[in-house]
Amino acid sequence: MLRAVEVFTPNNFPVYTYVERGDNNLEDAFRRALSTPNTVLSVSGPSKSGKTVLAERVIGKENIIYVSGAELGGASDLWGAALDALNQPNTITDENSVAKSRSESHEASINSEIVPGTGVGAKKVAKRETQIKSGITNSFGRSGLSQVAKLIGGSDTVIFIDDFHYMTRPVQTEVARQIRAGSGQGIKFCTASVPHRSDDVVRSNHELRGRTTHIDTNFWDVNDLSQIGVQGFPLLYMAIDESEIQLLAVEACGSPQLMQQICLQTCIYFGVEEKLPKVGNFKVEKKSLSVILNEASNTTDYRSLLTNMHIGPRIRGTPRASHTLLDGTKGDVYRAVLLALATGEPITDIPYANLVERTQAVCSTTSPTGQSIASAAEQMAKAAREMYPDQRIIEWDSGAGGGTLTIVDPYLLFYLRNSDGLRKLGQA
Repeated sequence: MLRAVEVFTPNNFPVYTYVERGDNNLEDAFRRALSTPNTVLSVSGPSKSGKTVLAERVIGKENIIYVSGAELGGASDLWGAALDALNQPNTITDENSVAKSRSESHEASINSEIVPGTGVGAKKVAKRETQIKSGITNSFGRSGLSQVAKLIGGSDTVIFIDDFHYMTRPVQTEVARQIRAGSGQGIKFCTASVPHRSDDVVRSNHELRGRTTHIDTNFWDVNDLSQIGVQGFPLLYMAIDESEIQLLAVEACGSPQLMQQICLQTCIYFGVEEKLPKVGNFKVEKKSLSVILNEASNTTDYRSLLTNMHIGPRIRGTPRASHTLLDGTKGDVYRAVLLALATGEPITDIPYANLVERTQAVCSTTSPTGQSIASAAEQMAKAAREMYPDQRIIEWDSGAGGGTLTIVDPYLLFYLRNSDGLRKLGQA
Protein backbone atom coordinates (compact mmCIF):
# COMPACT_ATOMS: atom_id res chain seq x y z
CA MET A 1 0.00 0.00 0.00
CA LEU A 2 1.44 3.38 -1.05
CA ARG A 3 2.32 5.52 1.97
CA ALA A 4 2.30 9.30 2.35
CA VAL A 5 6.02 9.33 3.24
CA GLU A 6 6.74 7.61 -0.08
CA VAL A 7 4.74 10.13 -2.12
CA PHE A 8 6.00 13.29 -0.41
CA THR A 9 9.74 13.09 0.32
CA PRO A 10 11.33 16.29 1.67
CA ASN A 11 14.65 14.52 2.28
CA ASN A 12 14.80 11.98 -0.55
CA PHE A 13 14.40 11.79 -4.30
CA PRO A 14 10.69 12.35 -5.16
CA VAL A 15 9.91 9.19 -7.11
CA TYR A 16 6.19 9.99 -7.40
CA THR A 17 6.24 13.79 -7.28
CA TYR A 18 9.17 14.87 -9.44
CA VAL A 19 8.25 18.00 -11.39
CA GLU A 20 9.92 19.27 -14.55
CA ARG A 21 9.84 23.02 -14.12
CA GLY A 22 7.81 24.88 -16.71
CA ASP A 23 9.65 25.80 -19.90
CA ASN A 24 13.13 25.92 -18.38
CA ASN A 25 14.17 22.59 -19.96
CA LEU A 26 16.71 22.12 -17.18
CA GLU A 27 16.83 18.36 -17.68
CA ASP A 28 17.63 18.66 -21.41
CA ALA A 29 20.32 21.27 -20.78
CA PHE A 30 21.80 19.03 -18.10
CA ARG A 31 21.92 16.00 -20.45
CA ARG A 32 23.49 17.97 -23.30
CA ALA A 33 26.24 19.31 -21.06
CA LEU A 34 27.13 15.88 -19.71
CA SER A 35 27.16 14.33 -23.18
CA THR A 36 29.68 16.89 -24.45
CA PRO A 37 33.24 15.51 -24.11
CA ASN A 38 35.67 17.33 -21.80
CA THR A 39 32.90 19.58 -20.45
CA VAL A 40 32.42 20.35 -16.76
CA LEU A 41 28.85 21.08 -15.64
CA SER A 42 28.34 23.81 -13.03
CA VAL A 43 24.88 24.00 -11.42
CA SER A 44 23.99 26.95 -9.22
CA GLY A 45 20.88 27.84 -7.31
CA PRO A 46 19.63 29.02 -3.94
CA SER A 47 19.69 26.73 -0.94
CA LYS A 48 16.94 24.05 -1.05
CA SER A 49 16.13 24.74 -4.72
CA GLY A 50 16.55 21.13 -5.87
CA LYS A 51 20.03 21.03 -7.43
CA THR A 52 20.82 17.53 -6.16
CA VAL A 53 17.40 16.17 -7.11
CA LEU A 54 17.86 17.52 -10.64
CA ALA A 55 21.20 15.72 -10.89
CA GLU A 56 19.72 12.46 -9.61
CA ARG A 57 16.87 12.71 -12.11
CA VAL A 58 19.15 13.13 -15.13
CA ILE A 59 22.18 11.07 -14.12
CA GLY A 60 20.54 8.39 -12.01
CA LYS A 61 21.41 8.00 -8.34
CA GLU A 62 23.33 4.80 -9.06
CA ASN A 63 25.66 6.70 -11.41
CA ILE A 64 26.56 9.55 -9.03
CA ILE A 65 29.61 9.74 -6.79
CA TYR A 66 28.76 12.33 -4.13
CA VAL A 67 31.54 14.52 -2.78
CA SER A 68 30.97 17.41 -0.37
CA GLY A 69 33.09 20.51 -0.86
CA ALA A 70 33.09 20.99 2.90
CA GLU A 71 35.05 17.75 3.28
CA LEU A 72 37.79 18.54 0.77
CA GLY A 73 41.09 19.83 2.04
CA GLY A 74 43.02 19.17 -1.15
CA ALA A 75 43.18 17.26 -4.42
CA SER A 76 43.98 13.95 -2.74
CA ASP A 77 40.72 14.17 -0.80
CA LEU A 78 38.79 14.43 -4.07
CA TRP A 79 40.21 11.23 -5.50
CA GLY A 80 40.13 9.53 -2.11
CA ALA A 81 36.40 10.23 -1.77
CA ALA A 82 35.79 8.95 -5.30
CA LEU A 83 37.73 5.74 -4.67
CA ASP A 84 35.91 5.23 -1.36
CA ALA A 85 32.60 5.46 -3.22
CA LEU A 86 33.92 2.94 -5.75
CA ASN A 87 34.79 0.55 -2.89
CA GLN A 88 38.48 0.53 -3.72
CA PRO A 89 40.87 -0.63 -0.96
CA ASN A 90 43.52 1.69 0.40
CA THR A 91 46.27 -0.77 -0.47
CA ILE A 92 46.60 -3.71 -2.84
CA THR A 93 48.93 -6.59 -1.98
CA ASP A 94 50.70 -8.51 -4.74
CA GLU A 95 52.66 -11.71 -4.00
CA ASN A 96 55.31 -12.91 -6.46
CA SER A 97 55.96 -16.43 -5.09
CA VAL A 98 58.24 -19.24 -6.23
CA ALA A 99 57.32 -22.90 -5.52
CA LYS A 100 60.06 -25.23 -4.30
CA SER A 101 59.77 -29.01 -3.70
CA ARG A 102 61.17 -30.87 -0.72
CA SER A 103 61.21 -34.65 -0.23
CA GLU A 104 60.37 -36.12 3.19
CA SER A 105 60.63 -39.74 4.35
CA HIS A 106 58.04 -41.28 6.62
CA GLU A 107 57.15 -44.72 7.96
CA ALA A 108 53.77 -46.25 7.38
CA SER A 109 52.19 -49.52 8.53
CA ILE A 110 50.81 -51.28 5.50
CA ASN A 111 48.33 -53.88 6.70
CA SER A 112 48.00 -55.56 3.33
CA GLU A 113 51.47 -57.07 3.66
CA ILE A 114 51.45 -59.51 6.63
CA VAL A 115 54.63 -61.00 7.97
CA PRO A 116 54.04 -64.79 8.07
CA GLY A 117 53.42 -66.22 11.54
CA THR A 118 52.98 -62.81 13.23
CA GLY A 119 49.81 -61.24 11.87
CA VAL A 120 51.56 -57.88 12.03
CA GLY A 121 51.81 -55.58 9.07
CA ALA A 122 55.22 -54.82 7.77
CA LYS A 123 56.57 -51.29 7.94
CA LYS A 124 57.65 -49.70 4.73
CA VAL A 125 59.52 -46.48 4.17
CA ALA A 126 57.71 -44.09 1.76
CA LYS A 127 58.61 -40.71 0.39
CA ARG A 128 56.34 -37.65 0.20
CA GLU A 129 56.99 -34.44 -1.70
CA THR A 130 55.94 -31.09 -0.12
CA GLN A 131 55.80 -27.78 -1.95
CA ILE A 132 57.03 -24.71 -0.07
CA LYS A 133 56.21 -21.25 -1.40
CA SER A 134 58.55 -18.37 -0.89
CA GLY A 135 58.82 -14.99 -2.57
CA ILE A 136 58.36 -11.20 -2.27
CA THR A 137 55.15 -9.41 -1.17
CA ASN A 138 54.52 -5.93 -2.62
CA SER A 139 51.89 -3.44 -1.40
CA PHE A 140 50.58 -0.66 -3.64
CA GLY A 141 48.66 2.42 -2.52
CA ARG A 142 45.96 4.25 -4.44
CA SER A 143 47.06 6.11 -7.54
CA GLY A 144 44.48 8.94 -7.42
CA LEU A 145 43.49 10.44 -10.76
CA SER A 146 44.90 7.65 -12.91
CA GLN A 147 43.07 4.99 -10.89
CA VAL A 148 39.75 6.85 -11.00
CA ALA A 149 40.14 7.46 -14.74
CA LYS A 150 40.77 3.76 -15.30
CA LEU A 151 37.62 2.87 -13.34
CA ILE A 152 35.07 5.42 -14.61
CA GLY A 153 36.69 7.36 -17.48
CA GLY A 154 34.36 7.37 -20.48
CA SER A 155 31.47 5.90 -18.47
CA ASP A 156 28.13 7.40 -17.38
CA THR A 157 29.38 7.84 -13.81
CA VAL A 158 29.56 11.48 -12.66
CA ILE A 159 31.49 12.93 -9.73
CA PHE A 160 29.05 15.40 -8.16
CA ILE A 161 30.84 17.97 -5.98
CA ASP A 162 28.18 19.63 -3.85
CA ASP A 163 28.76 22.94 -2.05
CA PHE A 164 31.85 23.77 -4.12
CA HIS A 165 31.76 27.23 -2.53
CA TYR A 166 32.52 25.76 0.92
CA MET A 167 36.15 25.13 -0.06
CA THR A 168 38.75 27.78 0.63
CA ARG A 169 40.16 29.57 -2.41
CA PRO A 170 43.50 27.70 -2.36
CA VAL A 171 41.70 24.34 -2.16
CA GLN A 172 39.32 25.37 -4.94
CA THR A 173 42.32 26.14 -7.15
CA GLU A 174 43.88 22.76 -6.42
CA VAL A 175 40.63 20.84 -6.94
CA ALA A 176 39.78 22.77 -10.14
CA ARG A 177 43.18 21.80 -11.55
CA GLN A 178 42.36 18.15 -10.88
CA ILE A 179 38.92 18.55 -12.44
CA ARG A 180 40.53 19.92 -15.58
CA ALA A 181 42.98 17.01 -15.74
CA GLY A 182 40.27 14.45 -14.95
CA SER A 183 37.82 15.71 -17.57
CA GLY A 184 40.60 15.36 -20.13
CA GLN A 185 40.72 11.65 -19.24
CA GLY A 186 37.00 11.13 -19.70
CA ILE A 187 35.82 11.66 -16.12
CA LYS A 188 32.52 13.54 -15.90
CA PHE A 189 32.13 16.26 -13.26
CA CYS A 190 29.22 18.32 -11.98
CA THR A 191 29.68 21.01 -9.34
CA ALA A 192 26.91 22.65 -7.33
CA SER A 193 27.04 26.03 -5.60
CA VAL A 194 24.95 29.01 -4.57
CA PRO A 195 24.29 31.76 -7.17
CA HIS A 196 26.75 34.37 -5.92
CA ARG A 197 29.57 31.79 -6.11
CA SER A 198 28.51 30.15 -9.37
CA ASP A 199 31.71 31.11 -11.18
CA ASP A 200 34.06 29.71 -8.50
CA VAL A 201 35.03 26.76 -10.71
CA VAL A 202 36.13 28.97 -13.61
CA ARG A 203 37.77 31.54 -11.35
CA SER A 204 39.78 28.75 -9.73
CA ASN A 205 41.25 27.61 -13.05
CA HIS A 206 41.08 29.86 -16.11
CA GLU A 207 41.65 26.83 -18.36
CA LEU A 208 38.11 25.72 -17.51
CA ARG A 209 36.68 28.83 -19.17
CA GLY A 210 35.00 27.67 -22.35
CA ARG A 211 34.97 24.12 -21.01
CA THR A 212 32.31 24.71 -18.34
CA THR A 213 28.56 24.77 -18.96
CA HIS A 214 26.55 26.69 -16.37
CA ILE A 215 22.94 25.97 -15.41
CA ASP A 216 21.01 28.18 -12.96
CA THR A 217 18.14 26.45 -11.12
CA ASN A 218 16.82 29.47 -9.17
CA PHE A 219 13.84 29.45 -6.80
CA TRP A 220 10.64 27.72 -7.97
CA ASP A 221 7.51 29.64 -8.88
CA VAL A 222 4.14 28.89 -7.29
CA ASN A 223 2.75 27.01 -10.31
CA ASP A 224 5.66 24.56 -10.41
CA LEU A 225 5.50 24.04 -6.65
CA SER A 226 1.76 23.39 -6.88
CA GLN A 227 2.40 20.49 -9.25
CA ILE A 228 4.00 18.56 -6.39
CA GLY A 229 0.66 18.51 -4.61
CA VAL A 230 -1.37 18.14 -7.80
CA GLN A 231 0.60 14.99 -8.66
CA GLY A 232 0.90 13.59 -5.15
CA PHE A 233 -2.45 13.94 -3.39
CA PRO A 234 -4.48 11.93 -5.97
CA LEU A 235 -2.05 9.01 -5.55
CA LEU A 236 -3.27 8.78 -1.95
CA TYR A 237 -6.91 9.26 -3.05
CA MET A 238 -6.96 12.72 -1.45
CA ALA A 239 -9.09 15.19 -3.39
CA ILE A 240 -7.92 18.74 -2.61
CA ASP A 241 -8.89 21.72 -4.72
CA GLU A 242 -6.03 23.08 -6.79
CA SER A 243 -6.60 26.61 -5.47
CA GLU A 244 -6.00 25.28 -1.95
CA ILE A 245 -2.85 23.49 -3.07
CA GLN A 246 -1.65 26.87 -4.36
CA LEU A 247 -2.04 28.28 -0.85
CA LEU A 248 0.40 25.64 0.32
CA ALA A 249 2.75 26.45 -2.55
CA VAL A 250 2.83 30.17 -1.76
CA GLU A 251 4.13 29.41 1.73
CA ALA A 252 6.86 27.08 0.41
CA CYS A 253 8.99 30.19 -0.26
CA GLY A 254 10.27 28.88 -3.61
CA SER A 255 11.65 25.62 -2.18
CA PRO A 256 10.52 22.20 -3.48
CA GLN A 257 11.80 20.57 -0.29
CA LEU A 258 9.55 22.83 1.78
CA MET A 259 6.60 22.07 -0.51
CA GLN A 260 7.22 18.34 -0.03
CA GLN A 261 7.29 18.88 3.75
CA ILE A 262 4.09 20.97 3.72
CA CYS A 263 2.25 18.38 1.62
CA LEU A 264 3.42 15.59 3.91
CA GLN A 265 2.26 17.57 6.93
CA THR A 266 -1.11 18.07 5.21
CA CYS A 267 -1.48 14.28 5.00
CA ILE A 268 -0.56 13.95 8.68
CA TYR A 269 -3.05 16.67 9.67
CA PHE A 270 -5.89 14.83 7.93
CA GLY A 271 -4.77 11.45 9.27
CA VAL A 272 -3.83 10.01 5.88
CA GLU A 273 -0.78 7.81 6.37
CA GLU A 274 -1.36 5.61 3.33
CA LYS A 275 -3.53 5.41 0.23
CA LEU A 276 -7.20 5.59 1.18
CA PRO A 277 -9.59 2.77 0.19
CA LYS A 278 -11.59 5.31 -1.82
CA VAL A 279 -11.34 8.96 -2.81
CA GLY A 280 -11.99 11.41 0.02
CA ASN A 281 -12.54 15.17 -0.16
CA PHE A 282 -10.42 17.45 2.01
CA LYS A 283 -10.48 21.22 2.48
CA VAL A 284 -7.47 23.30 3.47
CA GLU A 285 -9.08 26.21 5.29
CA LYS A 286 -7.50 29.07 7.21
CA LYS A 287 -7.40 27.22 10.53
CA SER A 288 -6.09 23.95 9.13
CA LEU A 289 -3.53 25.81 6.98
CA SER A 290 -2.16 27.57 10.08
CA VAL A 291 -1.75 24.29 11.97
CA ILE A 292 -0.17 22.52 8.98
CA LEU A 293 2.38 25.29 8.42
CA ASN A 294 3.19 25.57 12.12
CA GLU A 295 3.88 21.83 12.35
CA ALA A 296 6.01 21.97 9.20
CA SER A 297 8.08 24.80 10.73
CA ASN A 298 9.42 22.33 13.30
CA THR A 299 11.76 21.05 10.58
CA THR A 300 13.21 24.53 9.95
CA ASP A 301 14.38 25.50 13.42
CA TYR A 302 16.15 28.87 13.44
CA ARG A 303 15.31 29.65 17.05
CA SER A 304 18.74 30.88 18.15
CA LEU A 305 19.29 33.11 15.13
CA LEU A 306 15.80 34.57 15.44
CA THR A 307 16.45 35.36 19.10
CA ASN A 308 19.73 37.13 18.29
CA MET A 309 18.17 39.15 15.47
CA HIS A 310 15.20 40.06 17.71
CA ILE A 311 17.47 41.35 20.50
CA GLY A 312 19.84 43.20 18.19
CA PRO A 313 23.32 44.38 19.21
CA ARG A 314 24.07 45.61 22.70
CA ILE A 315 22.62 49.08 23.33
CA ARG A 316 25.07 51.86 24.09
CA GLY A 317 23.70 55.22 25.11
CA THR A 318 20.06 56.09 24.38
CA PRO A 319 17.66 53.11 24.48
CA ARG A 320 15.89 52.26 21.23
CA ALA A 321 12.43 53.67 20.65
CA SER A 322 9.53 51.31 21.35
CA HIS A 323 6.66 50.92 18.88
CA THR A 324 3.16 49.53 19.27
CA LEU A 325 2.74 46.78 16.68
CA LEU A 326 -0.32 45.34 14.96
CA ASP A 327 0.06 41.93 16.64
CA GLY A 328 -0.67 43.61 19.99
CA THR A 329 2.94 43.65 21.20
CA LYS A 330 5.46 46.42 21.68
CA GLY A 331 8.98 46.30 20.37
CA ASP A 332 11.90 48.21 18.92
CA VAL A 333 12.97 48.44 15.28
CA TYR A 334 14.32 44.87 15.29
CA ARG A 335 11.00 43.33 16.22
CA ALA A 336 9.20 45.61 13.78
CA VAL A 337 11.41 44.54 10.85
CA LEU A 338 11.10 40.84 11.70
CA LEU A 339 7.33 41.18 11.95
CA ALA A 340 7.35 42.91 8.57
CA LEU A 341 9.22 39.98 7.02
CA ALA A 342 6.74 37.54 8.57
CA THR A 343 3.67 39.42 7.34
CA GLY A 344 2.21 39.71 3.85
CA GLU A 345 3.54 37.96 0.77
CA PRO A 346 6.67 35.82 1.32
CA ILE A 347 9.49 37.59 -0.53
CA THR A 348 13.16 36.64 -0.47
CA ASP A 349 14.53 39.88 -2.02
CA ILE A 350 13.16 43.01 -0.40
CA PRO A 351 14.38 46.42 -1.68
CA TYR A 352 14.87 49.18 0.86
CA ALA A 353 11.71 51.10 -0.11
CA ASN A 354 9.57 47.97 0.18
CA LEU A 355 11.18 47.04 3.50
CA VAL A 356 10.40 50.49 4.93
CA GLU A 357 6.83 50.30 3.65
CA ARG A 358 6.25 46.85 5.12
CA THR A 359 7.81 47.84 8.47
CA GLN A 360 5.65 50.93 8.73
CA ALA A 361 2.58 48.82 7.91
CA VAL A 362 3.02 46.61 10.99
CA CYS A 363 3.23 49.62 13.33
CA SER A 364 -0.08 50.88 14.67
CA THR A 365 1.26 54.27 15.85
CA THR A 366 4.75 55.62 15.29
CA SER A 367 7.17 53.66 13.11
CA PRO A 368 10.98 53.45 12.88
CA THR A 369 12.87 55.76 10.54
CA GLY A 370 14.21 54.49 7.24
CA GLN A 371 17.77 54.88 8.50
CA SER A 372 17.12 52.77 11.61
CA ILE A 373 15.37 50.09 9.48
CA ALA A 374 18.39 49.84 7.15
CA SER A 375 20.73 49.70 10.15
CA ALA A 376 18.66 46.92 11.73
CA ALA A 377 18.73 44.92 8.47
CA GLU A 378 22.52 45.26 8.34
CA GLN A 379 22.89 44.11 11.97
CA MET A 380 20.63 41.09 11.35
CA ALA A 381 22.81 40.01 8.44
CA LYS A 382 25.88 40.45 10.65
CA ALA A 383 24.35 38.27 13.37
CA ALA A 384 23.69 35.52 10.80
CA ARG A 385 27.29 35.68 9.53
CA GLU A 386 28.65 35.37 13.06
CA MET A 387 26.45 32.40 13.90
CA TYR A 388 26.84 30.66 10.51
CA PRO A 389 30.18 31.83 9.05
CA ASP A 390 30.16 29.13 6.35
CA GLN A 391 26.61 29.80 5.14
CA ARG A 392 24.57 32.56 3.62
CA ILE A 393 21.33 32.89 5.58
CA ILE A 394 20.30 36.54 5.31
CA GLU A 395 22.23 39.42 3.75
CA TRP A 396 22.02 43.17 3.44
CA ASP A 397 23.39 44.91 0.37
CA SER A 398 23.59 48.68 0.88
CA GLY A 399 23.70 49.37 -2.85
CA ALA A 400 21.50 51.30 -5.24
CA GLY A 401 18.09 52.48 -4.10
CA GLY A 402 19.06 52.39 -0.45
CA GLY A 403 19.87 48.68 -0.34
CA THR A 404 18.27 45.24 -0.51
CA LEU A 405 17.59 42.68 2.21
CA THR A 406 17.92 39.13 0.86
CA ILE A 407 16.76 36.07 2.75
CA VAL A 408 19.00 33.50 1.11
CA ASP A 409 17.76 30.44 2.99
CA PRO A 410 14.02 29.91 2.42
CA TYR A 411 13.90 27.88 5.63
CA LEU A 412 14.54 31.05 7.63
CA LEU A 413 11.70 32.90 5.91
CA PHE A 414 9.38 29.94 6.44
CA TYR A 415 10.35 29.75 10.11
CA LEU A 416 9.76 33.48 10.57
CA ARG A 417 6.30 33.28 9.05
CA ASN A 418 4.94 30.04 10.45
CA SER A 419 6.62 29.13 13.74
CA ASP A 420 5.70 30.36 17.22
CA GLY A 421 9.13 31.98 17.54
CA LEU A 422 8.17 35.62 17.03
CA ARG A 423 5.02 35.31 19.14
CA LYS A 424 6.94 33.82 22.07
CA LEU A 425 9.66 36.48 21.82
CA GLY A 426 6.94 39.14 21.89
CA GLN A 427 5.46 37.64 25.02
CA ALA A 428 8.84 37.50 26.69
